[in-house]
Amino acid sequence: MRAVVAGILPGSRRALPLDAVPWGNLPHGDRARLAVHLLRTDGGPAARATDVLRGWCANDNRAAAALAVPFLIPIATDAHHPHRATALGVLSGPARARYFGVASREELLLHRTDPRRHAPDDYDDYGFEASGYPAGWSVAAARAAITADTPALLALLDDTDRTIRIDAAYVLATAADPDHSVRSALATRLAAERDAMVRAALLLAVAEITRAHAHPPTIAWLRERWHDRTEALEARLAAAIGWLCLTD
Repeated sequence: MRAVVAGILPGSRRALPLDAVPWGNLPHGDRARLAVHLLRTDGGPAARATDVLRGWCANDNRAAAALAVPFLIPIATDAHHPHRATALGVLSGPARARYFGVASREELLLHRTDPRRHAPDDYDDYGFEASGYPAGWSVAAARAAITADTPALLALLDDTDRTIRIDAAYVLATAADPDHSVRSALATRLAAERDAMVRAALLLAVAEITRAHAHPPTIAWLRERWHDRTEALEARLAAAIGWLCLTD
């Protein structure tokens, strides 16, 4: 999985034949290939195609969805593609070992499978998916693909469609960010953003990326955001949730 995704280089995927990668080696791989094909060619209902990918992540079977990520990013970042919003909305699912359905303070914004572990993130301690496939391989591959296309995804934060801006924030929250450049870009966008729901998404994304890449000043910054009574209530709530997930 990781070797295959690493070989799908940025800039070459738009023309890359779907059969150039071994879909059949993964559980549900052939159905994932079909979903990507439908999104690429507008050959069927886009929602049905991405619902398949989203459902596998919810059921802890994300391997095939992770392999689809490098093909979905060019669709999501194409301003003229009719299914860009649909593709973007499903992009970040495979990059999280914990599905959004969990609601505990310890796990909500944590992409690892076990919040008690603080070992280096080599992705080999994530356990197994329901199919028996190593869960960490899927998460690592999806996050690597997203990280490789960070510049194109950052541009979506300025999109005129607020749904695109919201989903772009959640996708970027899964990118590797050791130098905190993505976190800084999210905070910069927040300074210009006027939509309350987008502001909330940006704050949650900042909190999630800070869980993966510790940055104490950001924890204090989030506390200031939820204490700010001039801030929209949606954003204050998001900042408070993010702060709680980053502190004890």
